Amino acid sequence: MKKILLGLLGIALCTTMVCKAAPQAASETKIALKGVTDVSAAFGKTQVSVKITTHEVDIGKPSDPRPEKILSSCTFSRIPCSPVDYMEISVNNNALFVARSVYADLADVGVASLRQKKKGQFVLTLGGGDASESYTVEVTFDENLVRQRTLMSNEAKQVMQRTTYFASQSMDK
Repeated sequence: MKKILLGLLGIALCTTMVCKAAPQAASETKIALKGVTDVSAAFGKTQVSVKITTHEVDIGKPSDPRPEKILSSCTFSRIPCSPVDYMEISVNNNALFVARSVYADLADVGVASLRQKKKGQFVLTLGGGDASESYTVEVTFDENLVRQRTLMSNEAKQVMQRTTYFASQSMDK
């Protein structure tokens, strides 16, 4: 009996330690099919806000065959399609320059979340598409600049594109 109690106590302690060691998942915000969705979080005294603007595009009915040539960023995993039109990122009410290449090819984004990568550096994670068209985009930024965008295929489980952004010399002055 004593061994069983000690075993159960050991399991409880291990479970507690594992749960505390696991990183907390950032809460996800559902992205609206059309309009502006605000994703925000506080990391200590730092307030981060992202506004994502989308609209709907009629791409037919779910029963329609997928076109041979796709002429938009639509993934055809959601009907109607919902492309991202604009993205604003601010840290402590300081708006960052967000290049169109960060968001212009994104569509059918379903969820977004914010997390702190390290002190002073943040990551916006966007999940889009569905099934074979499923993707994740991570946008890394700090209080001054969007630093990097990484596009990953969820089906292939690999990085498909990584773009690094640098401040122009005029921004350094």
